[in-house]
Amino acid sequence: MSKIVVVDDDLFILQLLSEYLRKEAYEVTSFASGANLVEYVRSDEPECLILDIMMPGIDGLSLLTEIRSFTEIPIIMISARGEESDRIYGLELGCSDFLSKPFNPRELVGRVKAMLRLYKLGNGSSVDPAAASKTENVCLAGNLEIFADFRRVSVNKTEISLTSREFELLLFLASHLERPFDREQLIQHVWNYDFFGDVRVVDDLVKRIRKKLAEHGSSLLINTVWGFGYKATVNKI
Repeated sequence: MSKIVVVDDDLFILQLLSEYLRKEAYEVTSFASGANLVEYVRSDEPECLILDIMMPGIDGLSLLTEIRSFTEIPIIMISARGEESDRIYGLELGCSDFLSKPFNPRELVGRVKAMLRLYKLGNGSSVDPAAASKTENVCLAGNLEIFADFRRVSVNKTEISLTSREFELLLFLASHLERPFDREQLIQHVWNYDFFGDVRVVDDLVKRIRKKLAEHGSSLLINTVWGFGYKATVNKI
C-alpha cells in the first residue's frame, strides 16, 4: 500500500482528495498546514506528496525546496491562483507535476498513479549493467549510461542523482545525439501534458544537468545552439 501525503489548508479539498485516494487503496495522511510536514516526510518516507502552494505559515514552495534537499519522491503542487509564475517556479524547484484549482479529483488520482509507477521503477532493485545492456532500454553516450527502465544514470559506473525532469530531458537529448531541438520541442517531450508557462524553464533545467554532469566528469555535453535551443554531443577528447 503506497503512502500518500496531502497538504492543503482548505479542509474541504483536504478531505475530498483524501477520500478519493483512499478509494484507490492508498494509505493517506493529511496536513492542514506545513507545520511538522518536513519531519514527517523524513521519518515516514511517503511515496508521493500533494502540496498546496498558498498556506498560512510556511508556504508550499518553501516546503518543496526543503523537502527536495533530501528526497526525490513525486511532489504534485496544487494552487488556486493558477499563475504561470507559480507553475514555472514550482517546476524549477523540482516539483514533479502541477495542477491549478479547480480540478477534477480523478485527474489528480490519475497523475498520482503515473508518478508512482515512475518512482517505483526508478527505486527498484539494483541495476545489473551487464543484463541491462542486453535490452533496448539502455542509452550509451560516451562514458554516460542511462538505464531507461530503471530511471538511473551513471558516469564511469558512478550513479548521478537526477530529478524526474532532469532525467527525462537528459534521456531525450542523449537519445538524439547531435540533433538540435528548440525549447518548445523539449517542453513537448519532457512535460507530457499541456504546458502554458515560460519555455525558458528549459534553460534552468539544462543548467542543473550540466552542473551534475561536469561534477562527475561526463563526456556527454549539452551544447547551446544559439538562437535555437540545445543539442547533446559527446566529447571525444
